[in-house]
Amino acid sequence: MMESSIVNRQQANVLSSLIQRDLRAFSTAKIDGTVDGKQNGAMEVRKKLMGHLEDAWHKCFQDLPTAKARQLAHKARDRHESSQHDLTYGEVTFGTLAQILCEDLKNSGIESTGTFYDLGSGTGRGVIGAALIGSFDRVCGVEMISELHEAALGVKEEFVERVAPGIGYDCENGPEIKFVEGNLLRADWSDADVVFINSTCFSKELMEKISQQADRLRPGACIITLTQPLTSSYFDILKSIKYDYSWGTATTHIQVRSEKPSQNAEQKTRYWSKKIPGKKDFGALFDGYTSA
Repeated sequence: MMESSIVNRQQANVLSSLIQRDLRAFSTAKIDGTVDGKQNGAMEVRKKLMGHLEDAWHKCFQDLPTAKARQLAHKARDRHESSQHDLTYGEVTFGTLAQILCEDLKNSGIESTGTFYDLGSGTGRGVIGAALIGSFDRVCGVEMISELHEAALGVKEEFVERVAPGIGYDCENGPEIKFVEGNLLRADWSDADVVFINSTCFSKELMEKISQQADRLRPGACIITLTQPLTSSYFDILKSIKYDYSWGTATTHIQVRSEKPSQNAEQKTRYWSKKIPGKKDFGALFDGYTSA
């Protein structure tokens, strides 16, 4: 899944527990005898570890599949003032989040540490994933739909009381896991180090408002958006790459807060100048999105 051989303290605890349970599997970790054989063995061990963490992540949501979460969102969104497209529901996959946090950010010189926010966090898949994958001190989800927020609180309870102890994950010494019910435009996420936003269906107006708040972040802070980049000139696009999500593929933009206006401001201007007739609320591009 990933090439990195580095694990954090929590992952080391999980790995130790996993080895004790399945010593034979780890004692036969393939080392091919080449010069980099030890590195290849470490990569295989890490692959086993990440697979174990993904299994734990899925256990948290076994009673809350994406289809059920989407139903909760669709039933509730008529109560809100936002565009219907702004509240369209979709979820991140564990593999995609792991690739972003462990590889893409690292290769861009960004650490998965400090405070992580998922804005529009739904049932909490991104938040729980960040707790398992990253080395954050705090992971926080902001969700305005009450039904999804309540579901996320239930997922947190499942993770803390049953799933985490079962894999050797020490919640008391792990990141603070928090879910906030509210509008992401009214929430305070100015202390963020890494922010994830599923923005595929967000309107340009909403992206502009998010970008205004994003300007408050410290230089070096990272914001990950889907399909649509921020409109702010203070964010450099370091990488744009297509990944799979619950609804299909989406271009994932990794952007970092700079001290001065971005060098690729013209690129953003060209992006946002594109028009799709009849799809005003969906931004400029769809990246394989199919409405559910």
